[in-house]
Amino acid sequence: MTMERAIERFDLTVPNAFPFAVKRDLVMGLEARLENELFSLYVAPSEEDAPEDPAGDGVPLAAPYPYDDLYVKFLAAETDRLNGDVNRYQNSARVFNDAYDALALHLLRTRRRRRRHAVRLPEVTA
Repeated sequence: MTMERAIERFDLTVPNAFPFAVKRDLVMGLEARLENELFSLYVAPSEEDAPEDPAGDGVPLAAPYPYDDLYVKFLAAETDRLNGDVNRYQNSARVFNDAYDALALHLLRTRRRRRRHAVRLPEVTA
């Protein structure tokens, strides 16, 4: 899924008055968060295994299908938060967190973890 497609799907399913730029910034923030918290922990699949964008309408987002609805759920939670609707935000945030956890478990099952090099500290003599 591309950013434009995620925002379009969100606009079709959730009535909102937020401009495209705000939604784009929210999705870009989530992409950075996914990269820092999840995808950086695992070895990336080879270029041949990477899914292609069938419609050719932009750069694909990081979350693979069927976990790509994560972006729509995130936008729903964030717009509820920005609107100040606490009850709706709690519900939509729970739905987003479930989708985030599902993606994290998928990566854990299907990808190899990066090796972390041990930090060697110099010997200290007292």
